[in-house]
Amino acid sequence: MSRPTYAEVDLGAVRDNYRLLRGLVAPHVRMLAIVKADAYGHGAVAVARTLEAEGVDWLGVALAEEGIELRVAGIRRPILVMGLLPADEIGAAMEYDLTATVDCAATAEELDRRSAEFAAGRAAHRGRRLAVHLKIDTGMNRLGIRAEEAASASEAIRRMGHLDLEGAYTHFACADCEDDGASAEQLVRFKAALAAMRAAGTLPPVIHAANSSALIVLPQAHFDMVRSGLAVYGITPCPAAARVPLRPALALRSAIVHLKPVRRGEGAGYGHRWRAARDSLLGLIPIGYADGYPRALSEEGQVRIAGRLAPIAGTISMDAALVDLTDVGAATVGMPVALIEADPASPISAARVAALCRTIPYEILSGLGKRIPRVYVSPQYLAP
Repeated sequence: MSRPTYAEVDLGAVRDNYRLLRGLVAPHVRMLAIVKADAYGHGAVAVARTLEAEGVDWLGVALAEEGIELRVAGIRRPILVMGLLPADEIGAAMEYDLTATVDCAATAEELDRRSAEFAAGRAAHRGRRLAVHLKIDTGMNRLGIRAEEAASASEAIRRMGHLDLEGAYTHFACADCEDDGASAEQLVRFKAALAAMRAAGTLPPVIHAANSSALIVLPQAHFDMVRSGLAVYGITPCPAAARVPLRPALALRSAIVHLKPVRRGEGAGYGHRWRAARDSLLGLIPIGYADGYPRALSEEGQVRIAGRLAPIAGTISMDAALVDLTDVGAATVGMPVALIEADPASPISAARVAALCRTIPYEILSGLGKRIPRVYVSPQYLAP
């Protein structure tokens, strides 16, 4: 590594979280683990290999290229692409055996046409169909067909020659909210849509709705499969789920690379937001907002050095952050620094860092950039 900054990912924690969540659902209920956005910053290939070794049933991604990356790495579990496929990626989805999401009959028609063209041009794929899941919008008002139109859309898809309607799903808008009154209403709409599809003879074999929060607190939403994202990585997805002892898998680490004595009254960093109230010692950490370490932590955040918390001094820049080491003691170049700790009770846990930035842990973790190497604990899972 060109600098001592890295994210330590404990794949044993990923495994343990998965086993814990698996134990919360009935044996017949499948588990889909969300590994989009590079597994929320943890490394999609390493996490997928860990979960495949644990017997996960499905993996979920947002983009076709995310699914292709997993296939190239040797992952064989079914992969659901939860975003809409652009027309020019339909062939790749078939080539790499990805399952597509459809949101209406018109989208399905395009998928059907492109699938037919792709299969006709390749003998190895002749006669094959593209597996699809119908996304039903029950209240998120984002992607998906309205619940009352789901049955007619499923009938249209079943008539298409090159699509296989394998599943149907919805997504809760408020399952992670303390005052969740919306999920029950969404469940009613979803069940009505499923009943209409059943009456039409088009109900597919895989039905799913529950995200991490609903998996834990809404068992009536488990259906045939549940989808776990944030919880797999050890972050509590909602206050009501705090009873489940999840273990964070990621810690962000670096080291002091330079010491700067500063006289009383002198400023440091862009804009001189920090000024020395006394003769002080600053340390330079080689990480900045270009790496996903939020600029919002300027003058707000803290790090742990030699067992003590030290405050961020001034403005976090693109590639570096300053910390006030005046009270740390015998500070030296090379001292390890913890920026995010894999301990839910830590004042610098991912959740606490997110709160300081007035955002959510998803953004903090998935925002950690490619310039930060991932170093894995439990490396046996890395073998293909």
